[in-house]
Order: sequence, then structure tokens, then C-alpha cells
Amino acid sequence: MKTLPTTLFAMCFAAAAAAQAPSDQTAPPTAQHVPHGPHGPPGLDIDRLTVLLDLDPYQKHQVAEVLDIQRNAMRAERQANEVSGTRPNFADMQARRVEAQQQMITKLTGILSDAQITKLKVLMEPPNGGRGNRGAPPPAATN
Repeated sequence: MKTLPTTLFAMCFAAAAAAQAPSDQTAPPTAQHVPHGPHGPPGLDIDRLTVLLDLDPYQKHQVAEVLDIQRNAMRAERQANEVSGTRPNFADMQARRVEAQQQMITKLTGILSDAQITKLKVLMEPPNGGRGNRGAPPPAATN
């Protein structure tokens, strides 16, 4: 009667050892997760924009400078709101975001070509056209 518990124990031990043994198969690739801060994903990345907009070194430097100025202004505005204890409503935040984007496009108009400005506008569009319900189909086109 002692052989059944001993055999059962040996089988469990062998199964556990086999589960811990390294396999010859490689793990499937995982999606690259880009860490971001408490205020959402990072903004426009200059290295990514350099590739997507085909920026030359002068343009890259100028665009990076404009992005830094805008980012610092938005950060200062957010910190001022935190210090004062106020929080703008959603409509005010959206209006400020649109205004900041328009200011940035205006500053970049003399630096980038028309084609690059058009591409930048597309890159700055919110996902799914800004619709609140991400699972809904796009609105039907009217002719």
C-alpha cells in the first residue's frame, strides 16, 4: 500500500521538475510598452517625427525647440492650476489643446513644407477621429 503514495509523489515531483525545465522554444514577442507619466502618453517625439516627416537636421532642431516651448508652457499652466487648486472643465481643456496645436502649427509653418505640415496635422489627430465611443463605427459619409 505504500507504493501508491510513493509513486504518486514521484509523479508529481517529476511533473513539477519538467515544468521548471527550460524549453527549446522561444517566447513569442511581446508588444513594446512605452511608459508614460500620470498625464497620459508622451507627446510628439522628435525622433519619431524626424523619420515620419523626413526632417533635415535644421528642421529637427527647430521643431524640437518649438515642441519644448509648448510642452513647458503646458506644464507651467498645469502646475499653476494644481497650486491654485482649480481644475478647468473638459471643454476648456479641449479648447486650450486646440489653441496650443494651432499656435504650434503657426510657428512651424515657416520651418516645415506644406506636405510636412499636412502630415503633422494627421499625426496630431486624436485616435478614431476624437469620437468618445471607440467601439462605434465611423459616421457615414454624406454626398
